[in-house]
Amino acid sequence: MSIDELLRHGEQRLAAAGVDSPAADAALLLAHACGMDGRRLSRARLMGIPVPAEAAASFDALLARRARRVPVQHITGEAHFRTLTLPVGPGVFVPRPETELLVDPVLAHLASVRPSGGARVLDLCTGTGALGLAVAAEAAGTSAVGIEADPTAADWARRSADAVAGDLARAGSDFAVVEADATDPEAVRAVVDAHLTGRADVVVANPPYVVADGTTTAPEVVDHDPARALWGGGDDGTRVPRLVIAAAARVLPTGGLLVLEHADTQGAALREAFLASGFAEATTRADYTGRDRFTLAVRQPHTQGK
Repeated sequence: MSIDELLRHGEQRLAAAGVDSPAADAALLLAHACGMDGRRLSRARLMGIPVPAEAAASFDALLARRARRVPVQHITGEAHFRTLTLPVGPGVFVPRPETELLVDPVLAHLASVRPSGGARVLDLCTGTGALGLAVAAEAAGTSAVGIEADPTAADWARRSADAVAGDLARAGSDFAVVEADATDPEAVRAVVDAHLTGRADVVVANPPYVVADGTTTAPEVVDHDPARALWGGGDDGTRVPRLVIAAAARVLPTGGLLVLEHADTQGAALREAFLASGFAEATTRADYTGRDRFTLAVRQPHTQGK
């Protein structure tokens, strides 16, 4: 069969199964079945190269798994995050495209406060390590530490660091993973003292924030993402994010930046939490769909150390 025929078949099959992005997922799975990346598949498609029978059979098996709503990243074993390709699988939260947006304000801040490099970055609730690794790969000379309480997720973060070791080396950066509770200010303080010479220029976090009210029902989320990485706690899902804000406030110096992802309904409540923890005026920014997605602010000088 041709690539076009297989892609049409795959898109139709995944759409019938309720997959949100059937065309994109079919293309990823076909490339994986053919042992190609997306660019090579596109070239083969333009050249009219047929798909070998064994690759077509493999593609059909992959489609069957995706139709059962297994995340496409679990099927391929990898997730793309900015310039990086990270290993993923059961037991770790799959990084989403909207989380990539948190990296840009971090890079802008570091360029202004550490233009010569040597930045210290803390990634709370690191999961795969996506945020900390992306910053370290794109900001030369960065020392980054990811804190993760769950041992399985922490192991995935270490695998991620190994997978992108070349990217880190080219940037002259490093990334360490520490198993600790990112909601415990004393534990976070100890990690910063031990691994970041006592200071953090930036804290970035994508903590659990989903509201456990039954409205989140996508099988890819509730059946495959670990519960510990999803549910934020409290009536509005902000219990864990509030604790993360308080912990970050303990380790950021005057002018230090916190960038925190959250749900589109939580911006106002978390801006108040930022202010209560000693940050300057907090700003909430939108994701690709125009929904509120993350909030950022810097530490105020008169509340440092509180």
